[in-house]
Amino acid sequence: MSQNPFDKLPSEGLPPGPAPRPAPASEPAKLKRGKIVLQYERSGRGGKEVTILKGQWLESQENRYREGLLKEMKKALGTGGTCEERTIVLQGDRRETAKAWLIKQGFTTNL
Repeated sequence: MSQNPFDKLPSEGLPPGPAPRPAPASEPAKLKRGKIVLQYERSGRGGKEVTILKGQWLESQENRYREGLLKEMKKALGTGGTCEERTIVLQGDRRETAKAWLIKQGFTTNL
């Protein structure tokens, strides 16, 4: 026997109730990748502004991984860039946008 008093009421003519909500998908745990130092530089580049990404974590990675990270960043930030030795150089002052993108990818930054 049910204890709900509304079970005895007729349900004809009632509007449909809200649709059931889907179960929230659990987000995969983000990897803690490491710290990347962001620097702004203009000297020695003909007055052009660049943002330099460097750090021990970047230096320890293989060149192909740095190239892949650079490719993703260039696409996400809409800027040009290159790998110089063991650093990544982005065209323009991209410190704030690069910081936001890196944090979203699981990195920590100095800013």
